[in-house]
Amino acid sequence: LNYYETHKSRGRLIVEYGRAIYPDAAAVSAFKAGGMQRRKVCNELLERIEDGMKSVIVSMPNYETLQLVHTARRLYRLNHPSALEKQDLNRRFAYAFKELLLRSDGNPPQEFLELKKNLHAYQQELVELGIRDYQVPGLDRERYEIDADTTMREMRIVNRTIQLIFIILVALIPGLLLNLPVKLISHWYVERRRKLLLSKSNVKINAHDVVLTERVVFCVALVPTLWLTYCILLSTLTDWEGPTIALITLFMPISSYWGIVVTEAGMVNLKDLRPYIMRIFPSSRRRLAALPAARKKLRHDLRQLVKEIGPTMGDLYFGKEVDWTSIQEQIRRKQQQLKKSE
Repeated sequence: LNYYETHKSRGRLIVEYGRAIYPDAAAVSAFKAGGMQRRKVCNELLERIEDGMKSVIVSMPNYETLQLVHTARRLYRLNHPSALEKQDLNRRFAYAFKELLLRSDGNPPQEFLELKKNLHAYQQELVELGIRDYQVPGLDRERYEIDADTTMREMRIVNRTIQLIFIILVALIPGLLLNLPVKLISHWYVERRRKLLLSKSNVKINAHDVVLTERVVFCVALVPTLWLTYCILLSTLTDWEGPTIALITLFMPISSYWGIVVTEAGMVNLKDLRPYIMRIFPSSRRRLAALPAARKKLRHDLRQLVKEIGPTMGDLYFGKEVDWTSIQEQIRRKQQQLKKSE
């Protein structure tokens, strides 16, 4: 798991799946035997788990750089690689990126900077148009020069818009009354606690590690208190009977959960609606039509740069099996030498 902005709701993360690890029959028998054999089997299993975790960890300084690595991997391979091949190629690109920065003392070649800029621009274009990289190769086979009515009918934009509005309206009442006050009050409280704990600590940089814990603990007390407050207000400000107020109070947890679920569905629909709306406009259709050629050029430039720089990377380029522990140690030593020289 690669987490980014872990203290924020809807924080981005990338999940990489490795090869499944199964203990063999001999290991199970040795474990049942007990004694030193059990200890040895446990240590061997832990080593296999550690190696498996290392095989899927791709550490990069930020989310944008990691996205560039994934984009480069998708563009570099022409066929459909397996999950293990994807992970291996991701690691090769990531370590080559670090190695290149270390060799050049933070000033890589101009060709690399130009390619990085073009990859970032390609990513931004995909985000603005609301599509993914795997959808680009088929865009040159679509017809865009059609009238707007046909576009509206084929894309079902009206139906999706009505559906989105209905979902938002359904989630509005429980969201405003039950969830919005909790969000606002907890945000104020957590931010205040974060600043307080940061001022008392000598090791914390931003104190973001306490945000989620403080929010959960505070909401455990705040949410029932809010429901009880509504119950008291209904009892004092209305002439409703006790069973009616009790039924409304008992329905509040369901309404709160309903509002959260419907809001999540509305966010998904909103994201799905963007590419359909973008295709209405002629300028967006022209941008979509130009993407396959831009992707083809990027792939050509990337492969040319790999051919030029790749042979200088040794096993990262030539080796079928890479000793990642050795590679990591080499990079760590170079980073330490660079810090000492500074």
